[in-house]
Amino acid sequence: MIAQSQNIPCPVCSTGIPFDTKQLMMGVQFACPNCAASVGLAPESKELVQETMEKLEAAKGKTSK
Repeated sequence: MIAQSQNIPCPVCSTGIPFDTKQLMMGVQFACPNCAASVGLAPESKELVQETMEKLEAAKGKTSK
């Protein structure tokens, strides 16, 4: 899987927080560049997110053929 940088809205100020999906899955937290609030993936959500990412990658593979 290729790491992709994306943004998620800050829960405090709505500024886009850049994050890397691979690092997010590894438990890294990311800080808002505007207010320094941090976001990360809750341990109990990791399995669901992993399954969703695998389905997304499989769907991308089907559409690129």
